[in-house]
Amino acid sequence: PFWLKALRAPGGLRHPNWARDPSVWAAMRVLTNLGAWCAVSSLVRAAAGAKPHVLLVLVDDWGWNNVGYHRPGDAEVATPNVDALVKEGIELDRHYTYHYCSPSRSTLQSGRLSVHVAYGFDDPMLRSKTDPDGGFSGIPRNMTGIAEKMRSAGYRTHMTGKWDAGMASWEHTPMGRGYETFFGYYHHAEDYWTQRLSDSDLKPDVCGNIVDLWNTTGPAYGANGTAYVEEMFTANTLRILDQHNPAEPLFMFHSFHLMHSPLQIPEEWEQKFSFLANPYRRKYAAMTHYMDDALGKIVQKFKDKGMWDNTLMVVSSDNGGPTYNLPVIGYGAASNVPLKGSKMSDWEGGIRVNAFVSGGAVPPEKRGTKLEDYIHMADWYRTFCAIAGVDPTDGRAAKAGL
Repeated sequence: PFWLKALRAPGGLRHPNWARDPSVWAAMRVLTNLGAWCAVSSLVRAAAGAKPHVLLVLVDDWGWNNVGYHRPGDAEVATPNVDALVKEGIELDRHYTYHYCSPSRSTLQSGRLSVHVAYGFDDPMLRSKTDPDGGFSGIPRNMTGIAEKMRSAGYRTHMTGKWDAGMASWEHTPMGRGYETFFGYYHHAEDYWTQRLSDSDLKPDVCGNIVDLWNTTGPAYGANGTAYVEEMFTANTLRILDQHNPAEPLFMFHSFHLMHSPLQIPEEWEQKFSFLANPYRRKYAAMTHYMDDALGKIVQKFKDKGMWDNTLMVVSSDNGGPTYNLPVIGYGAASNVPLKGSKMSDWEGGIRVNAFVSGGAVPPEKRGTKLEDYIHMADWYRTFCAIAGVDPTDGRAAKAGL
């Protein structure tokens, strides 16, 4: 059968050229659909009676070897909350994404492979002179976002953190994709303390070093520069949960800036890893620990609200961990051992990522297990639609020929 081509290619799925072959992409589509449905069929059955809350968490640039359940007993990796959640849930051992930020995020929101959404056209400053209406970076305007699907099923929809999936028009924003509220930023990365874009002053059509921090309908005036951005993000998600009525199903998307460069972390957190001589590894380890702590606070809030027992939590990195040192962006400092490659490559170190599901909606017999079936980030769109009980077909995109 043609789909075996993906596995029979020299090096199998670890070979960098497999992702460039259209027939292999088709094969991967088949494999990922089968794997994802095997993985979540029991979750969908469990949700048949009452719609569960869905907590979708995306971690930025998370190295395969920078999590406790992949690297137990190493003081450089302190992720106790993540490790506990994996033990209570399902470890997704072969969860695949695109090899860098924006295309992966566009895939997650649209349910389409990156080559059909934002591949090669993802910088927020890009635009097409031949298509003045829809030719902007990010998800095309006429595609339906997952939050819009969830909202049509009666879910309350909120987002915190990094978007990086389009911003040229209202339709490109999280609100245009179905989120009721959004507190976060639109670009690839920003300064964690000032919320200014590190490279905006290098763009020919941007004036100065701009601030990228927004609160639903406009700039988050007065907030930038007041705190570490992840502190603000955590506080926003906790505030949403405090105000939420548990009787209504919730779709909460928390998208970390951590651990994307620039490598910045409050000093008291970095001091916990003072035994690491390499300053980049030290900062990255501290940022990972901070992410784990923030995740723990969010989970605890779900429990305090009495929502956790009816919550499906999905956690994934957007791509493999970065090991580069690039101008403006700086050091990555992640580790993907034993996988070859890193972010920006098609080796497994760039596309096979840390991922798991947890929460009370996971059937007891599935907890503490490891799923080795193939799953792709695009599969969550259809999965969430099935849980919500809505048709995953994107009729609007079909009418536009997409």
